[in-house]
Amino acid sequence: MGIFLIIVAAVVIAAYIIIKRKDPGILDKGQTDRRPAMMMTSVMDEIDVHTGILDYSDEANDIFIAGLAHHVGKKDVGYFTGVIGNEPDNPHDRKAMAIYHNQLGKIVGYVPAAILKEYRSWCSRRNCKCVGYIFFDGSSLRGRVRAYLPSLEQEKVVEDALEYLQTVAEHFGWPTEDVNLSI
Repeated sequence: MGIFLIIVAAVVIAAYIIIKRKDPGILDKGQTDRRPAMMMTSVMDEIDVHTGILDYSDEANDIFIAGLAHHVGKKDVGYFTGVIGNEPDNPHDRKAMAIYHNQLGKIVGYVPAAILKEYRSWCSRRNCKCVGYIFFDGSSLRGRVRAYLPSLEQEKVVEDALEYLQTVAEHFGWPTEDVNLSI
């Protein structure tokens, strides 16, 4: 009986470790969730921290930027405009959708793998204009973008993007007069 209990305890501990690695959103007792999604709840609507989707509508989609640390540095903190598009030459994932920063002229990250299928369906695998921001949370670079369907009128995109960036600016205390909305 004692060996059986030891084996059961070992299996439970191993399962917990495996689950925790797959879903870092599982918190230990008394641990506080410090992910940026939770930091921004005062700015954005309710956030689904497991999928990364902040807001989902017929015309705009707010998402996390995955892989930022591989493409940008602290000097890149701030607003940007860009495009989210297919990256079929990606050696890790042919279906990857990269987030391109217009002002830097490079990839800053990707649509998170956890929502890639849903996102690709939403945009019908088309390139989408986006406005976003990168920030440093004290330990890591984080970022978000708001993607706009190609069918949305430019005037509506600019109006919504300005409102979005104003909200972000108020939260972070960033200036808005230098925002370039050439999207």
